[in-house]
Amino acid sequence: MHQAIFTTSHVGLEEVHRVHWLRYSLNEIQRHASHRKIYKRNEQVHFTIEDLKSIRADHAELHQRYYESIEFEGAMSIEECLFGGESTDRNIYNTKCISVFEGNQLIAGGYFDVGDHTAASILHFFDPLYKRNSLGKLLILFTIDYLKANGYGFYYPGYVVEGNPKMNYKLFLGKEAAQYFDPETVTWKYFHESILVKQ
Repeated sequence: MHQAIFTTSHVGLEEVHRVHWLRYSLNEIQRHASHRKIYKRNEQVHFTIEDLKSIRADHAELHQRYYESIEFEGAMSIEECLFGGESTDRNIYNTKCISVFEGNQLIAGGYFDVGDHTAASILHFFDPLYKRNSLGKLLILFTIDYLKANGYGFYYPGYVVEGNPKMNYKLFLGKEAAQYFDPETVTWKYFHESILVKQ
């Protein structure tokens, strides 16, 4: 989070919920019919991925429009998300910037951090006018395509929340390939539906 590394086992929403951190072994992710539909729906777009050097003006403007359209708590700005209000001159992570265009128009963007063999998504946002295009999921699919092509091993999308389905979209890559971290045994285990049921 920001320029720090953290973990948590619970989050406070209306009440306290257990969270389960997810990862995917990239070579286990299969192309599903739902993935093909998202690609088909967006066959007119193209994307670029570049090293983060500074926050692009078009990203900042698009994120602001996205932020004003959402009905949940989100990062007020890209700088706030990545740097927490601190200086943007120093980044402890190797951050990549993904941009999705229709023609010359930026319609979605995001940031993910990469290590030697792994990557973690940090922030996604998109043009509210393209809400029906599933651009949040498309950003994940494009990120996966990039990671596979460049020999990465694992992708970390964040966590799911026990008893609250808001984060379950992260499972669309394929529940059969999803793994969750069990802090009690300090091991990664394959996903099963019971972890989503509030105890």
